[in-house]
Amino acid sequence: MKRHQILGNNLRISLEKCLGFIDEDDRDAKELIAAGKHGQQDNRALLISGSLLRPVLEHLGYGPIESVRQRLDEGMDEAVEYFCGDWWKAHKSDAIALDKSRRNRDLEWYKVLADAMLIGGLTSRWEDLAKICNWFDATIEVEYQGGQIEDEYMQLFLCMASSLRPDPIPGIESLLAKVKSCRAKRPKLLCNLWEAALAKDQMAFDKALHQSVTHFLKVDARDVSNPVFWVARHVSFLWLLAERNGLQFPDLPEKLEAAVIRRQTIGLA
Repeated sequence: MKRHQILGNNLRISLEKCLGFIDEDDRDAKELIAAGKHGQQDNRALLISGSLLRPVLEHLGYGPIESVRQRLDEGMDEAVEYFCGDWWKAHKSDAIALDKSRRNRDLEWYKVLADAMLIGGLTSRWEDLAKICNWFDATIEVEYQGGQIEDEYMQLFLCMASSLRPDPIPGIESLLAKVKSCRAKRPKLLCNLWEAALAKDQMAFDKALHQSVTHFLKVDARDVSNPVFWVARHVSFLWLLAERNGLQFPDLPEKLEAAVIRRQTIGLA
């Protein structure tokens, strides 16, 4: 049985149309960026998130999907440029989203960072991910998410970014303490998984992975047309981090296993 069937999901359009739509979105975004007539932030973020569709489709059993590695590398290149480039200087709306020196800034970093982490892990481009994480500093604040994502969840991503930088963000310990003391279940479960991966504690990691994926499938998995939302992307990144640290992927019930994208399941290992 294919993983998308195990998860109880199926594409609402043909695979060809699905790939055609994302290719069209990519072309439109690239053309708007090249024209330079509008703010670019949305289109650059779209190219980054869009690079995950092909590997997710491969993981879910719709393959063989062509250009999985190529599209991931393009997404990672875009992510490095998003945080490390100076493209945002041309438009005020972009500067507000990326210029850390502005007083009236409204930085947009959370979703792009989360996508970049997964892309970097899948491609093993850890040095490029470290460059991205070096953009973050003690002044970065959580984004307004309309109550859909806890502040502590975004703060945990700042903690993870700090751990991947050449040097930790000053004062990051106090931010981590807020995550650990929060009442929300989602950030605490993901934090447990992250700490087990860092500690290279196989037993603790196995337990935390089971708990995090179970919570994702119960609370966060979305029955939408975009299959990227069928898999536990943030948990999947922490598996890739654990794999980098020498841990083994545990035996999981098939539905939990189906929700975790891995290098092995997309043909990159």
